[in-house]
Amino acid sequence: MRPKALWLFFALVILLTVVLRLPSLGMILDTDSSANAFFARQMLKGEILYDTYHPTHHLPGIYYTFFWAFKLFGDNPASPKLLIIFFAVTCAMLIFFMGRMLFNDAVGMLGAFFYILGSSQFYLAGTTAEMEHFANLPMTATLFLFMMLLRKNARPLHFIWVGVLGAVCILYKIIFIAPLAAVGLAILLNAWIERRQAGIGKKTFAYIGAIMAGLLIPLLLVGWYFASLGLLQRFLLVFTFGFQYVDKSVLIGEVIFPKPFGFPLFMVAMSNIMLLFFGLFGTYRLLRRSIPLRTSENLMEFTLATWLIFSFAIAGFRGGGFQHYVLITIPPLALLGAIEISLTWQRWQSSASKTQATIGAGVMVALVFLNFLWRNSDLYREFIPDHPGAMTEFQTSQNNKKAVFEYIKANTTPGDFIYVWSINVQAYYYADRLPPIDILWPPYVSATGPPERIFDPRTKYIVVDDPKAFARPDWLIQGLEQYYVLEATINDLEIYRRIEG
Repeated sequence: MRPKALWLFFALVILLTVVLRLPSLGMILDTDSSANAFFARQMLKGEILYDTYHPTHHLPGIYYTFFWAFKLFGDNPASPKLLIIFFAVTCAMLIFFMGRMLFNDAVGMLGAFFYILGSSQFYLAGTTAEMEHFANLPMTATLFLFMMLLRKNARPLHFIWVGVLGAVCILYKIIFIAPLAAVGLAILLNAWIERRQAGIGKKTFAYIGAIMAGLLIPLLLVGWYFASLGLLQRFLLVFTFGFQYVDKSVLIGEVIFPKPFGFPLFMVAMSNIMLLFFGLFGTYRLLRRSIPLRTSENLMEFTLATWLIFSFAIAGFRGGGFQHYVLITIPPLALLGAIEISLTWQRWQSSASKTQATIGAGVMVALVFLNFLWRNSDLYREFIPDHPGAMTEFQTSQNNKKAVFEYIKANTTPGDFIYVWSINVQAYYYADRLPPIDILWPPYVSATGPPERIFDPRTKYIVVDDPKAFARPDWLIQGLEQYYVLEATINDLEIYRRIEG
């Protein structure tokens, strides 16, 4: 691709990303992202992460990402979503360069196009600011850099940067290791392919050592930083909470999908079954082409396929979960879907004319795009009123949520505490009020002390969700009866006010 064409393609990637993500900028942040925004705001005010307030089972990557989003664009809900545009465009371009490096320009362009579509899908949390949107960039970069270095037969020391990128992935979420798993397997298989070359054992250990050094140094530095602030024990609670989170299936509902692939396969199929279909066929085709492993090209193709397999396994290892878990499968799925279309086009050329093959490939691309439009029609329809001057369902829903935040903010002072007994904790960020205890999430209300701490005299309001949506334990019911009175009910949320005196 010529430089002018490359710049034009880059501009189109930016334009498409902005157009698809524009509707999400005005949406209220999802509950996870609003919690991330709360911690980022506290960091802007000088608070240290894991000190006064603890984010439970997450490492610091996402909170510092939101912190820098606020630094760049200001403390407002659109800031992290604006930063996602940069991350999404960069990730799409890495997919383009990976596809071009391993196959051709068409594969790279289609892969980037499919990634933008796939990561913007309404039913895969594409309109949110969940951490997977950010983590997809370092995860894609990890595999791209490894493949580029291995193809160039780079010195083992250069592979330290593969480990550094892997550490960045882990600092977003400790289970984001699919690229590292694919890299580790590729290194071992490369040793097998080159087993007759002199010094291959030493070279393989050098690769592994460099990657491990790159991986461990950033992680140890992060641990040292919090230890130097006297927060090592608080920081290590992340792992305690993490194991509890994995064990608590109640947090994700009834587990109904076969582990580890059932849940992500179902979620992607519900969002864009055509992309899933082409991506899985592409995975099968690459595995067939690459086995037996004899060349570096075989190894690259096998590694791409294992990247998708590991990503699906990690997204579904709990047997269920939330929509955004599946977003980490989109980069490899997009690239493998593009590869399948390109290989099918080449195969059709041998049995039909080039024009017919091109039309057939065009139909395949159109199916992915039309599937995207169909499954996202609910999102875009919410912005179109039934008649001029009317509010859409989206606007009504947003206004109902804002009514709760505005009521709390209008009837409290910055010195008052609030506590939200719900999985939806947006009120802390949007009303700009603090909780009386160090953890926002109700499932962890007893993690660092007795749950009755929420009945602090400064806790003016306790916002309680519908008991059908979020159960109320006896201690909460008794505390509300003793210290609080029901003041208002807004959008199915009961707002209890502290009894004075």
